[in-house]
Amino acid sequence: MQFRNDIQGIRGLAFLLVFIFHLNYHWLPGGFIGVDIFFVISGFLMTSIIMGDKEKSDFSFYNFYLKRLKRIFPAYLFLLIIVASAGFYIYLDRDFWGFQKAVAASFLFVSNLLFARGDSYFGARLEDNPFLHTWSLAVEMQFYLLLPLILIFIKRKFLPAVIILLIVALTAYANISMHISHDTSVRYFSLPARIPEFLIGSLYSLTLKNKINFSRANNNIIASLSLGVLILSAILIDKNTPFPGVTALVPTLATANLLVTGSNFISDFFAKKVPRYIGELSYSLYLWHWPFIAYIRYYNDEYTLSTNQVIFVCIFTSLMAWFSYRFIENYFRKKSNALFLRYTVSGSVLLGLLTIFLPKVAAFYKIPDIYTSPSFGVDSHNQKKTEIFGDKNVKNPKILLIGDSHALTIKPFLNYVGEKNHFSFTTITTDGIMALDGIKRSEIPSYGMKFYDAAQQLAPFTEENISRSKIIMINCSTFISPQSIYQAVEKLAHGLNPDQRLIVFETFPTVDRDPIKVNRDYIKRTSKKFIVTVNEKNKAALQKLATENKNVYFYDLSKSKVFKTAPFYKDTLMYYNRSHLNVYGSVSMAKDLEKDFMSFFTPILNEEK
Repeated sequence: MQFRNDIQGIRGLAFLLVFIFHLNYHWLPGGFIGVDIFFVISGFLMTSIIMGDKEKSDFSFYNFYLKRLKRIFPAYLFLLIIVASAGFYIYLDRDFWGFQKAVAASFLFVSNLLFARGDSYFGARLEDNPFLHTWSLAVEMQFYLLLPLILIFIKRKFLPAVIILLIVALTAYANISMHISHDTSVRYFSLPARIPEFLIGSLYSLTLKNKINFSRANNNIIASLSLGVLILSAILIDKNTPFPGVTALVPTLATANLLVTGSNFISDFFAKKVPRYIGELSYSLYLWHWPFIAYIRYYNDEYTLSTNQVIFVCIFTSLMAWFSYRFIENYFRKKSNALFLRYTVSGSVLLGLLTIFLPKVAAFYKIPDIYTSPSFGVDSHNQKKTEIFGDKNVKNPKILLIGDSHALTIKPFLNYVGEKNHFSFTTITTDGIMALDGIKRSEIPSYGMKFYDAAQQLAPFTEENISRSKIIMINCSTFISPQSIYQAVEKLAHGLNPDQRLIVFETFPTVDRDPIKVNRDYIKRTSKKFIVTVNEKNKAALQKLATENKNVYFYDLSKSKVFKTAPFYKDTLMYYNRSHLNVYGSVSMAKDLEKDFMSFFTPILNEEK
């Protein structure tokens, strides 16, 4: 296929859309469609190459896959080695396991499968993961395994019909599955949901090989409208739009139209020196821009980049992309297969050794787990199992604590008070959402689906334990969002037996950023200020619930004076992330509130007796 400068320029546009979106999604909410532009271009070009070789009876699966690897893997492996090496000094010890999985999945081109599962409830977020952008390369490499099989083994006269059928079927699959599951994240990273985007490029390559070529004026209109659709898509589509699926057809068809429209001033512009040069560097630019952004966000635990940070990202992305393009991409493209193989093997071994041994080096800076992760009461968390805490000499406890991770967090609080005041309690807690019937799946955001499903599996076990308990205590990060959580708790309150009591806690405050990332120690070292927030609407709803329902009681944990200096107390870290107390914080809260809590709790205990 003849080399086209305008396609390089369109690649440059695709990168710029993604780059702006990644710097700040408020600037260009739909900039992620740049990835879809890359997919269409890839399908168009690969189909042209494969069909050209097929027509000459010169196609070789071995040569095709080897050329793809030589084009993609050297710069990619270089990136993985550098970013992994830096990561083990930037990432916290608690997040190393997730980081190692991301390195391995990226290396094997299956990171889309890893990221589709979402992140750990307590761990690093996806927007902080320096390998998140590798999902698109994983999808592309997986598609390359399939495309030659379709194009080589199906006769050319049947190919357009087969490809149209696949586009329609897989687009419908993506839309229907998103509608049924209320979850766009799985489909976003899914190869089947993305195949239509590649195949649109393939279809245009097969059917419009000689381009749509009207008069120059008409070509200008078609190209201008196509570019306009792309720009509007980048502005109007956002992260709440069901995507991919039918919506993805809009920017992908517009991209394909640009690729096949005859002589026009839009293509002339994209073929000029600057757009073409950005396009030439687009692969390396795409590789390097995201790790800089992700590491800055992870280290500061802030999404918004400052002006200086944006300038830093732009400069160093450009420098690393130029170096990668000049000395890695171009170098190996022209070298022998034997040299490529030696580089691949040696680089892969080095990456493996770094991934295994660098965490051991970084362990010298490890902060004790008691300050950095949930470490108390975890055997009854996310499991069909209860634990007993407090004064274990008290036989047959009939006090039950349920709730989400905020209930897990106050287990040390109640354990301390229980040991001192001779009561015990059992616990069942879950991540994200409490295990209680009546919470509506339709109200759960896509990122919370796996936590909802896991919690609902434990709901019957929770109900069984509630029925055997005299005092039920609930703590939750919020009782009012989604609304059905409040309704489920209200239903529980209405269904209490005369001898049962329900205690609802206003949970502890949250802070605006992860203090461990900012402070890097459990002794206070940072001078940064934290915003401490109490959910007043949640508190008001719980007070109302207690007022309107007999045998329902409200207790406010957020009133403790230990939160005046949150996230530290006596210059010691009391939170293990922005919204959860560590064991030290929970026990400190217990020492402060013990007398107050027992003056509230003793009458309820006496009623139960």
